[in-house]
Amino acid sequence: MPYPSLPARSRYRRLTLALAIALAAPLAQADEAAADAGVTLDTVQVTGTNLRRSDEAGVNPVLVLDRAQIERSGKVTVSDLLRSLTANSGNSFNEQYTGSFANGSAGVSLRGLSQKNTLVLVNGYRVAAYGFAQNTQDNFVDLNALPLGAVERIEVLKDGASALYGSDAIAGVVNILLRRKIEGVELDAAYGAATEGGIDQRSLGLRAGLGEPDKDGYSLRFSLDVLDRGRLDADERDLTRDGDYRDQPGGRLAGWSTQGGAYLSNPRAPQRFAVCQPGTQARPYADFGSPLPGEACAFNTQPYRTLLPDAERYQASLAGDYWFNERVQGFAEILYSASHNGTYFGAPLSVGAGLRAYDRNTGRLVDIPVVLPVGHPNNPFGVPTPFETTFLDLGPRYKINKSRFQRTLLGLRGRGEVWDWELAANYSASEQREYVRNFVDRYAFQRVLNDGSYDFLHPSRTPQALEALRLSTRRPGTYRLATLNAKVSGFPWQWRAGDVGVAAGVEFRDESQDARTSPQVLSGTELRPAINLIDGQRRVSAAFFELSLKPFETMEVQLAGRGDHYSDFGSAFSPKLGLRWQPAEDWLLRFNASRGFRAPSLPEIAQSTTISYGSVIDPFDPVQPGASRGVTILRAGNPDLDAERSSNLNLGVLWSPSADSSLGIDVYRIRQRDLIAPDNLQTIVSNPAAYPGRVTRDAQGRLQLIENHYANQGTLTTTGFDIEGRQVWHAGDTEWTLDGSWTRLLSYEQPQVAGERALEGAGGNRFGALPKWRGLTSLGVARGDWNAQLSWRYIGGYAQQVVDARSNPGLRAKVEGSHTFDLHLAYEGVRDTTLYLSVQNLSDRDPPFDPAGGALPYDITQYDGLGRFVTLGVKHRF
Repeated sequence: MPYPSLPARSRYRRLTLALAIALAAPLAQADEAAADAGVTLDTVQVTGTNLRRSDEAGVNPVLVLDRAQIERSGKVTVSDLLRSLTANSGNSFNEQYTGSFANGSAGVSLRGLSQKNTLVLVNGYRVAAYGFAQNTQDNFVDLNALPLGAVERIEVLKDGASALYGSDAIAGVVNILLRRKIEGVELDAAYGAATEGGIDQRSLGLRAGLGEPDKDGYSLRFSLDVLDRGRLDADERDLTRDGDYRDQPGGRLAGWSTQGGAYLSNPRAPQRFAVCQPGTQARPYADFGSPLPGEACAFNTQPYRTLLPDAERYQASLAGDYWFNERVQGFAEILYSASHNGTYFGAPLSVGAGLRAYDRNTGRLVDIPVVLPVGHPNNPFGVPTPFETTFLDLGPRYKINKSRFQRTLLGLRGRGEVWDWELAANYSASEQREYVRNFVDRYAFQRVLNDGSYDFLHPSRTPQALEALRLSTRRPGTYRLATLNAKVSGFPWQWRAGDVGVAAGVEFRDESQDARTSPQVLSGTELRPAINLIDGQRRVSAAFFELSLKPFETMEVQLAGRGDHYSDFGSAFSPKLGLRWQPAEDWLLRFNASRGFRAPSLPEIAQSTTISYGSVIDPFDPVQPGASRGVTILRAGNPDLDAERSSNLNLGVLWSPSADSSLGIDVYRIRQRDLIAPDNLQTIVSNPAAYPGRVTRDAQGRLQLIENHYANQGTLTTTGFDIEGRQVWHAGDTEWTLDGSWTRLLSYEQPQVAGERALEGAGGNRFGALPKWRGLTSLGVARGDWNAQLSWRYIGGYAQQVVDARSNPGLRAKVEGSHTFDLHLAYEGVRDTTLYLSVQNLSDRDPPFDPAGGALPYDITQYDGLGRFVTLGVKHRF
């Protein structure tokens, strides 16, 4: 390629400096594309820069999990692997969150800043977010749609990266890199089961590769992963079976419901039915911490609660590269996954005071009276009588989520004498269909109340009326993403101690989300509906640049910036300065300072309506002051929102006295402002005078409805540090490896209510469970055909800040920490075959008790109820 004239070069320099950059993994691919067609990803840069480098320890703090580490972890899914990262410190959900609007999904939350603040890439490019929003407002990438078996390595950039990647990268970036080279055919089959409970799991992986880049000029790779896992319900584990945690400090009979049947003619002293309906039993109100006299018809809800849904997943990828000549390469990639999840997400529907249905004309909820008329067979009184009951004979509310994910990527890349270039088009979509069984038909309910055709005390005596009440629903959701990327990079000149690296490019992106509800909800047919209506779309354009300078032989300077324009909220510019100083051969220091942003999610800024259900401590409850009460929450989108802004600082020191020894520490500080959030529900309920008109109570004074909205409010500041170390010992033909990664959360300060002083959340659960310490340490040994690894995972304790002694007498002030161990053992002594054993939670340790979990005695963002899980597998290469 001829060099441009000097004036043209000058103009090009000015153009590149006006643009903006930062994509990482695509250049990892670009490096393979040229005359050196057979070079692997290990010889190119890691996530966080667009410029090739020979040293992986660059300017940015990047954690790399290679294929060998992934296999030795014993994890089967991307979600399980990333959940074990110490930097994934809190507010991270997976499919055990069965009450979620985004059921069956899983995300990652670096630094505890929620899933919407961690950007997930696949081979350096964005993919579509999940079709439903987590917690009704958070868009995120569903990790369950991505195949772990097809992954070559995962790179985690543990620093703000908006200057490189744009929105959502405030806490960092997770870049999932798929395998670039597969020789022949590989087959991987495994079977696993829990040692308690009926859950088991079968997995099958198939990889195939065709073509050698340096010989044939092309490469084609195929991967297929199949997973079939059973369901684990709460009544299958001793830990959760009876729902009675009164033997724990502050524990309650939390897994039971008192809505088995009672007359509410005197709401301050409900009178249970003369005969408790089948499936319930009479228990004193005192069992539930209530001062009410008498008994309640109560039932254990744990048989209707799922700890881990069943899952059936099919994940396929097809990728190829073709070299047109020594300088130009074409590349293509298709990802597709289909999954099916089933879960009990709630006990049979209970009806009573506060029952509502949707009114499409007003977009609000209307009250549905639960009153037995005079003359009804179940009404022993001579007046209309309010009551409450549970439709146990209908069975549990069962939710099925069917999900489809796809991504198609096409592009060209080339290498010249000075400049490399890449052009790529990307389309991705995530489609969900949620089916729920055993809801209740409002109009059928009103009919049986009026005509007396349903026996609430003995439902089996009126089977036809019971079936008329049964209602099934379907809810769709879709997120679509289309992008066009173009960029160039190279080292066009020298300055002082080395080459000047320059990279620049543009990105254009269309996003849309369409999440709906069922016709039964919109028509007002479904009782007690939950709604998350989202209808939004936007266009994004961005320009970016990156410079790498070497003012001294031992120092590298990275300058980057990116300007983004959104069609809904406006524009944002994100600059970055990075320094890398190597004062001695075995020491390296790095410093990064940047600004970032998160664009308002489409649920937050677009046309959206949310009706959800939660629980708060109600100090004004007339029956049980200070008890946890269920409440309906009404919320809407706000088109006037601005983006969240952040400033990030990261300082790192690395010491590596030999190839077998390394120790590093990275200190971080992230400050977010203009946080987008609704007001705190507990604060609204506890301070009604400060929030007039936001709380609705019934005639007896019991909490019914809270109205809320999204707003830019408050500031969040979090600081902490990561410690990572590695030591390898060689003893004859035996190699020992000690690896450790520990994260310390120093502070997590945020006002609970906008305008008030910031409160500390580190080491507590005020803003979600945020332990101060998380650690993962592994000891591996390899000898001959054998290799083994024992991993120790530590999650620190945290203060109990959500539940207080008023509602839980005898409460322990701190949730204890937890130590668990995982074992992986592999044997390669059979030709082309590997046999392996994996044991997760080797000692079968239960999670520490946390009364804030309610019916589950632990925090699901930190733990699960799976217990010990044993997997046997075999891999064979043909």
